[in-house]
Amino acid sequence: MKRYRNAALALGALILLLLLLSRFSAYALRGDTLTVELGFKIAHHDPTRAQAFDAALLTALERGHFGDELRQRLNRAAHGAQINRLWVDACEVKQLDFERFARWRRLRDGGAGGDDAMHSASSGHRIAGLLHSPASGVNYAGAAAYCRAAGGRLPWAEEWEALAVGRSGRLYPWGDTFEDTSWPYQDSYRNAAQPCGAHPSAATTAGVHDLAGNVMEWSRGRRQAHPLTRRPGAHGAPATRASARALYALSAAWLEIAARTRSHHLGFRCVYEQAPQLPTQWGAKPQLATLPGGEYRLGVPVDLRLARIAVLLPAAQQRAARRLIARQKPTQIKVSRCEVSRAEYRAFLRHPLARLGLFANEHEPRGQDYTPQNWEQQLAQPQLPVSGVNWWAADAFARWAGGRLPRVEEWQLLAAGAEANPYPWGDQYESGFAATGDRVQGGVQPCGATARDRTAAGVRDLGGNVSEWTRSVTAEHGDYAAWVQGGNWRLPGKTTARSVFGRSLPLNHRSPSIGLRVVYD
Repeated sequence: MKRYRNAALALGALILLLLLLSRFSAYALRGDTLTVELGFKIAHHDPTRAQAFDAALLTALERGHFGDELRQRLNRAAHGAQINRLWVDACEVKQLDFERFARWRRLRDGGAGGDDAMHSASSGHRIAGLLHSPASGVNYAGAAAYCRAAGGRLPWAEEWEALAVGRSGRLYPWGDTFEDTSWPYQDSYRNAAQPCGAHPSAATTAGVHDLAGNVMEWSRGRRQAHPLTRRPGAHGAPATRASARALYALSAAWLEIAARTRSHHLGFRCVYEQAPQLPTQWGAKPQLATLPGGEYRLGVPVDLRLARIAVLLPAAQQRAARRLIARQKPTQIKVSRCEVSRAEYRAFLRHPLARLGLFANEHEPRGQDYTPQNWEQQLAQPQLPVSGVNWWAADAFARWAGGRLPRVEEWQLLAAGAEANPYPWGDQYESGFAATGDRVQGGVQPCGATARDRTAAGVRDLGGNVSEWTRSVTAEHGDYAAWVQGGNWRLPGKTTARSVFGRSLPLNHRSPSIGLRVVYD
């Protein structure tokens, strides 16, 4: 009996020793960690407008109203542009004036017909007696021809946006607070056929009307774009969009469209590099305003941080966007500065309790092998990140280390930082910033070898090197999958190095380009 008692005591002491060794291993791994605050912080210089816009954006995301069109409209990085002084039509070109122009042009050309550019698809205006409503149903060529004959041209996208934002950089043509007054009717056609100046409170301080309401407006597209790839733009909120209108009406939210497009909700106004001779040859007498020359801040302002990331979020993650906003008391997280190395993973494989399966997930299937792919070859360079592990192995390692895998939202916040950067290091991507497939020096790299792949808080290799398993598990088509975040040495970096880039993969998936890092509660 005494012999059994001594054996039990010896076994208990051995287990205690192994547990102590396990804790020692965990604390050793925690030596290279950082404490990071999570959440996009509201800009201090103008928090009210950022909070109001974030609220409208969150509502659109959570209700499923944030589709591809809004994603394209809001994908406009903040930038400066030098604009020359211009004269501009204070009102959108009227249907009456466009029809007089079309008649004048036919007479000028000897009565020749069949010019499709001079056709307006909005003949209903005449029937309804609304000839003073905007000329709509006109394609790009027709709008450009009108402005050219009037002594002007269609505005560049940058000029149109400068007209709307003004020198103060307001969010909407009338200011920073969204107002719904420009859409008084339930019928979208009536909202797009109102006379100019029907809503004075929606005008700019210079007296330019209907930049966000009435019809959308043609522009020549981005001035800096290559002529072979440049597409015209459609600016302003479409009258057909009753939901998320506060997002569509944003001055920076415009859309590139095909030049052949005709719509009852699309019209135009002209700009002039010198004061035009009025009236025009067809009798139009437009009211004019001026756009002062100078430097303008265009694109989605940097203080609208949620918008910077929402356009990049995978559709499956959009409804969880509220978790990305900073709380009153910012959440802090302790995270590995680097991805888990092969040397660290080797210590896990050698640990007696790990061999006994004591760190396995409670749902782990029987017979899991934690040994990575090509393990012998990996050990030849133990300083490099481990790869070729499935989700079960990554989860077990994190438990052994005394931590856990990060949730997908935590990972995204680590990468984007408080400024909601599109890439872990900032706004722009260049080949070589991260260990991705378009880098000249290919392959996986030691932690910190790509100096630019670093967040402001000091977390490294979130944009490239190896992609990383997260704790976030989802059910797809009856099978379980987990989100894998970040780019890697195999993938082109411009898209995959983004702070929110991810994809879901089966839990048993292994790849030479997928590894992990650990967070500690």
